[in-house]
Amino acid sequence: MTKQEKLVILFLIGLLVLGLAVKFYKAHSGVPVLKVEKIDIDKIEKETRSIRINTATAGDFARLPGIGPALAGRIVDYRAKFGAFSAKQDIKNVSGIGEKKYEAIKDCLTVD
Repeated sequence: MTKQEKLVILFLIGLLVLGLAVKFYKAHSGVPVLKVEKIDIDKIEKETRSIRINTATAGDFARLPGIGPALAGRIVDYRAKFGAFSAKQDIKNVSGIGEKKYEAIKDCLTVD
């Protein structure tokens, strides 16, 4: 075996030892393992957007999808004129809230 072959073998053994040392270090370095849990964003958003239709302000209603300031004002005016809503579906009596819009917001509404 020539001197050059011995150097190549020695170099390869050195790389092997270095690789094993890195692997050992990574395995025993104490790096914490993070556990990722799946959360239901839609559920959280609905819970945080949920409003009580008999006490909500126009600003509260305006945060609902598809409800702008004008429609929010009509909801509050309707409630002031006719009294508290007895069921979520009663909000469909407000001009501008049809079945489609009601379906979009019904999960965000609660009745006192």
